[in-house]
Amino acid sequence: MKLGSKEYYVNAFKDGLMINYVAPKSQSLESIYIYHEEQIREIPHLKDEEKCSYSRNLQKAYDQTVDEIVGHSEE
Repeated sequence: MKLGSKEYYVNAFKDGLMINYVAPKSQSLESIYIYHEEQIREIPHLKDEEKCSYSRNLQKAYDQTVDEIVGHSEE
């Protein structure tokens, strides 16, 4: 799994959820998202277009994780 890929972030969200089972204080998906968004902005060697790609993948991974946990509503 490559840093910045959708799969990388899906695993990061799922890891965070699993840690919630044993940690004394749990983290929300939103806080995990914010953490990774900040990390993307702080990677010095990435060009702006690469940062945008990482951010898009992070959003896709977040959406996928929420859909898997909560399900998506049909309109």
